[in-house]
Amino acid sequence: MELKGKLQAALRAVQNGDAASAKEAVDELKALPRTGEGVFDLESVDGDIWSAAGIAYPVYVAYETSCNKKEGYPDLIGQMRAWNKMLKADYTFANASKAADMWIHTIQYMSPEIYEYYRELVDIFKENVRETLAKFYGGDDAQRDADSAKLFKEAVLWACGADILLAEKYENRV
Repeated sequence: MELKGKLQAALRAVQNGDAASAKEAVDELKALPRTGEGVFDLESVDGDIWSAAGIAYPVYVAYETSCNKKEGYPDLIGQMRAWNKMLKADYTFANASKAADMWIHTIQYMSPEIYEYYRELVDIFKENVRETLAKFYGGDDAQRDADSAKLFKEAVLWACGADILLAEKYENRV
């Protein structure tokens, strides 16, 4: 099975509370070469690296949280910073939506006990939600395709439900 299929199966296992089943997929993920930005080179997983990241990083952090004593958190947050810079360099609504999805589901499996990493990723997520709303909502909606809008809305609503974003501030904006 190719890595994308392994990561998808690992994500389903993680969603069912079985992060240990993600070991093989995470080992292959960690073995991938790194890009110049220092992130996993996800081109081999999916031609759309943003979609691949949305599968890879929740699995990676869930495994690191549950099975690896959070030892991968410094690497993870370094990669999240790099993804944030990559988004800023190519800020499209589709990329912003996929990034929001990746970040909120990565946060979902992070331990708040390692506060500085958790908080930094929450701040990256919040900053980009605000920027996405400012750039792509409240005016011309021609830049928003339906699939990306649905993905962004789901990420924002999930964050509201998890008390990461204030529901009364965001629920009616997306």
